[in-house]
Order: sequence, then structure tokens, then C-alpha cells
Amino acid sequence: MYKDLDINELEKIKKEEAMLSLKKATTNMKERFGQSNQDILEEEFKSKTVGLVTREEFKRKRENIDRIYVQDLQKKQEEEERKKLEQKLKRKSEYKLKTSLLSFDLEQQELDDKKNYGKDNSVDTLYLPDMNREKKIEELTKQFTEEYEKNMELQREQLIDIKFKYWDAQTCTRTLRIRKKTTIKEFLELARREIIRDFGFLTEFSPDDLLLVANTMILPHKLCFHDIIAYKVKNRSGDPIFQFEQRKVQARGKEYEVEVENKTTCRIIEKFRYEKIKHIYPCSKWEVVDINKYQ
Repeated sequence: MYKDLDINELEKIKKEEAMLSLKKATTNMKERFGQSNQDILEEEFKSKTVGLVTREEFKRKRENIDRIYVQDLQKKQEEEERKKLEQKLKRKSEYKLKTSLLSFDLEQQELDDKKNYGKDNSVDTLYLPDMNREKKIEELTKQFTEEYEKNMELQREQLIDIKFKYWDAQTCTRTLRIRKKTTIKEFLELARREIIRDFGFLTEFSPDDLLLVANTMILPHKLCFHDIIAYKVKNRSGDPIFQFEQRKVQARGKEYEVEVENKTTCRIIEKFRYEKIKHIYPCSKWEVVDINKYQ
């Protein structure tokens, strides 16, 4: 079989066959006895060198044994390094995942703590200070106040018809269309100008010198008609001073809603004259409206 080969090729083939036989022997013995590679190789080397061998054969077998041992050792080290790297990457990935989850939980907890800091929703805490609740109440209060003031302003702008005459009841009744926000003092000035042709002496009087009496009640100058109507100021018998009815009227090509008073006729009298006859009927039945009773 080896006749046609030169000496070098023959030596090379013998080395390879020797190494294969050693590896196979090593594997078989390791599986059977669980020995280390080094011990197995040493036993194999001894069995191969028992008896008379040349120096070169001994040396060659020794080199083969050492080479196999070194290769196995390197392979084992590489396998251990690979496993260590895989474990390291796995731990790093698990740590990163846990850190991410923990970070999310902490952020969520911080948000919840900020939202409910110092407050237990299962306990009645209405008596405790609460900035969020107080801020919301303040905003709602401001909103309701603005809406109320806007509504009141609209009501003050509504038109009403007020009947009046001079106190002696000898003159005919007049009617003035005013807005509810008109004060009693302003109304007296408008009424004075309306009847001044019939009562020229009123040119000597200002609204401060006059009184307005409605349904036996003397109306203070500072009050406006809206206050009297809104507070439902009553006369001595307990009935409202004014009772209005809604009517639609045409003026300057437009239609308006006007509240008309048909039951009460206001009287205008000078203050000095009232002081002289206030003990005489009907002046003796008159009294000044105290708006504080209705506020």
C-alpha cells in the first residue's frame, strides 16, 4: 500500500493515523471512565511506547500527544469563553429590561404621587386644604360671577313703562318709558321736565327737592327700579309695589318687549310740602322703603 510513497509522505501519513487513533482512544476512554484528557493521553502514550522504540518514534509520539492535548485545551477554553460571553450578554439584556420596567414604574409612581400627594381618596378630606380643589372653586366662582353680572346687566337694560302724576291728583297721568337701571333721582328729573309746562313753579326745584311715592311707599333717590323689582319690595299691606306685564311695542320700525305697570301710579311731591302735611291722610300712611330688609 505504501510502496510508491517516499519517506516524507509516509511519515506524514503515519502521523495523521497516529493522531486519529489517539483522539478516538481518548474519546472512548473518557466516555467509559470520565477521566481528564491529559490522563487519557498519558496512558495512551505509555501503551504505545512499551517495549523497544527508537528515539525518533518516542519523540514523535510525545509531540503528537502534546499537540492533541494543546488542541483540546484550546477548544475547551474557546467553548468556555463563548459560554461566558453568552451569559454576559444574557445578563446584560435582562438587566436592561428590568431597568426599563423599573424606570417606567417609578415615573408612573411619581405621577401618581404628585397627583394624589397628601391625599387618601378613601377618606373624607373636604375639611383639609386642597390647592387643586380651591383653584377649581375659584375658577367656577369667577365664571358664575361673570355670568351673573352679564345677566344682571341685560336685565338692567330692559325697558319698562312707569305711570306718574303730580301729588294733588288733579292732573292727568303721564307715562315714561325708561330702563330698569334708571335711579329714582334720574326718574324725578325726567318726570319734572315732562310736567314742567303744567307746573311752572317746579323749575325752581331740583330732583333732590322732590319725592317719588309708589303705592304708599316713599322710594329713596339712590335706588334704581331694577333693585325695587328684583328684591320685590312690598307696600304696607304686603303686596309688591310694582307688578309688570310683558308687552310688545313698535318704535322706529323695530319691535321691543316692554314691561308695563298698570296698577301703580307714582306721585311726585315736594319735600317741604310733605313735611307740612305728613300728618294728614293720605300722607300719614306713607313710609320710606328700607331696602336693607330685602338684601
